[in-house]
Amino acid sequence: MYRFAIIEDLTPTNDEFKGFLLKSRPDCSVKQFFSFDTAIVAIKNEEFDLIVSDIDLGADTDKMGGVKIAKALDSQKTPLLIVSGSPQPEIQREVFRALDAWDYLQKPITEADFITQVKRAIAFRTVQAQKQDATVRSDGASIADADLVINYQSRNVVKWKNQRVNLSITQIRLVQEMVSSKNNTVSFAQLFEQIDTGRNKENLRVHIAAIRDAFKDVDSTFDRIKTTPMIGYFWRAD
Repeated sequence: MYRFAIIEDLTPTNDEFKGFLLKSRPDCSVKQFFSFDTAIVAIKNEEFDLIVSDIDLGADTDKMGGVKIAKALDSQKTPLLIVSGSPQPEIQREVFRALDAWDYLQKPITEADFITQVKRAIAFRTVQAQKQDATVRSDGASIADADLVINYQSRNVVKWKNQRVNLSITQIRLVQEMVSSKNNTVSFAQLFEQIDTGRNKENLRVHIAAIRDAFKDVDSTFDRIKTTPMIGYFWRAD
């Protein structure tokens, strides 16, 4: 039986997410938490297959409770899905980089997008349990850059010049889409297909900026991602 945790201070939203989970996996166990204090005790003492948490868990000490949850969680082991209604994408990007979360969904969230993330988390946990090695190293054919390693089933999922790059699952899919079409522009429409929520140019721009920053964190000379004005982006391969 899969075990899920929802950490959301708004009861209607918390109940909605629970409904999504039960519809996706009728036999699952769902624990609901409405504050940081109750949630933090549970995640430190219980094991979950996916934790869904809002960033803002209420006023005062819970205002950034989701950030505290993320810092207390081993995201290499348990997927953490951050949800937020924040309209400030640049702040979202900085928070996400600091959290090392599994992925991010922007409210309002559709049932289909939510369930997609649940399926990805289950797939990840299944592979973790089986201890399978799903590493794919770039060889000039399947992946277009000799410095890039992508492991699609591990949180230690992207390495650049043998150093881990901190990307969300959505951002990893964007990288994969660009790398698979090396030196050819990938259109905005194609890239939108890799984003579960916020399918617009501004949100895509934020993701691309975050990807560039993440690579530059481990390699200040990184310059592989290029912009084709009014059309899309491409991965420049040497």
